[in-house]
Amino acid sequence: MDSNICVSDYTAIDRLLKEERKHIVDLVKKVVKTGVNVVLLQKSILREAVSDLALHFLAKKGIMVIKDIERTQVDFISRTINATPVAHIDQFTAEKLGHADLVEEVSQGGVKVIKVTGCPNQGKTISLLLRGSNQLVLDEADRSLHDALCVVRALVKKRSLVPGGACVEMEVSY
Repeated sequence: MDSNICVSDYTAIDRLLKEERKHIVDLVKKVVKTGVNVVLLQKSILREAVSDLALHFLAKKGIMVIKDIERTQVDFISRTINATPVAHIDQFTAEKLGHADLVEEVSQGGVKVIKVTGCPNQGKTISLLLRGSNQLVLDEADRSLHDALCVVRALVKKRSLVPGGACVEMEVSY
């Protein structure tokens, strides 16, 4: 949704900016009231879903904001930290918060990565960071990893293995 406001005098601009600031301060107070120290935000279709002013106020309160989390990752993160996703600020309560011992931004190979450790479900979930020289290499690594995980899943379900590549038909002679 995009909107425009036409203002004809400077006093109206000042009033508008004061109202915007007041609204953002009220939202930040609601967030602070829950006792949260890290906020995870799903990637939005809106270009400016979070304003710089809101990020500034949250930073002053010591709250880390991680923006642009993919929609497909929200369920995984929620299960890992035992949090309940919230769609609106009015439903944001302390009971819906998750827990992690440490959330930090680390640099790995020139790329910044958010590292979350000490989660309640640590051991039940895991994240793998795949890196490659180009998208083709990354896609191939992703497919190979998926195949390997499928083999492990099949072994857990049924504890037998037949090696591939027609090796059961091979005859070894010396």
